[in-house]
Amino acid sequence: MEFDDLNSFLDEKAKKIIEYFILKSLIAQPESIVGQKSLPIQVPKEHIEQWFTQALNVKPIGSGSYPIDIYSESKKWGADLKMLNMDINIDGKPSDTTSGEASLGQKFIGTGKSLDTLFEQKAYVQIMNSWLNLYKEKIKKASTDYKLKDIIYFFVLRPNLSSNNEASFYLCGARLDINKINKVEIDRATETSLFLKNFIDTNYGNTKIYKSKKRLELRLRPKFWIDNNKAIKITTTFNPKNINLRDTMVDFNFIQKRIDDISKTKVTFD
Repeated sequence: MEFDDLNSFLDEKAKKIIEYFILKSLIAQPESIVGQKSLPIQVPKEHIEQWFTQALNVKPIGSGSYPIDIYSESKKWGADLKMLNMDINIDGKPSDTTSGEASLGQKFIGTGKSLDTLFEQKAYVQIMNSWLNLYKEKIKKASTDYKLKDIIYFFVLRPNLSSNNEASFYLCGARLDINKINKVEIDRATETSLFLKNFIDTNYGNTKIYKSKKRLELRLRPKFWIDNNKAIKITTTFNPKNINLRDTMVDFNFIQKRIDDISKTKVTFD
């Protein structure tokens, strides 16, 4: 999804709502002790879903295993929201590595139950077809249930805090072309994973079927998305505090001061 297409979902009202939720989430982040490395910002996936439900004025689905999290009743699109970790290099820039994983489908019965045996038998085509069919069935159900014309993935990339303590997020998105699933092939196999090709352009990420977790996983290459103008950067001036709370009077005044500090944080969309 190009920058302008992605940005078209975020009018000024939507940006203000997301800014509001970001500031609220920053208040909840635990402080590191003195000398400890700053912790990455954590936001529960359910909260991210609610950010976009409110910001985009759409309907929540409210089911963790369903293939979409929100949908637009008027425009007939549905979206799955994923929050992924991304690595930051020593200069505070996105590193050229893959992100954390996102589940696209998990199965513990049928083929999922016998997955260990199938890997031992090197029945890779059977494994691939089973998980792709699972994925297509999930997508078809969502499309039918809500009469969807379009299915979108919104990815919130959450970096570790960079060297200059700038806490930033990136938002990127992709539209699903379900017809291309039939072109997916086996790339390679290991003892624990079956890697697929043609599910996503290799510049943007990769997919694999992971034996131990019995699921189809997606990982992105955030730097490529960002370098090719396919991501919105959401920058904050949040500066995490390192403090030993046992040496501090943690009372109402302390809490109020922390809230006042965070309320001065600026959030910008680039």
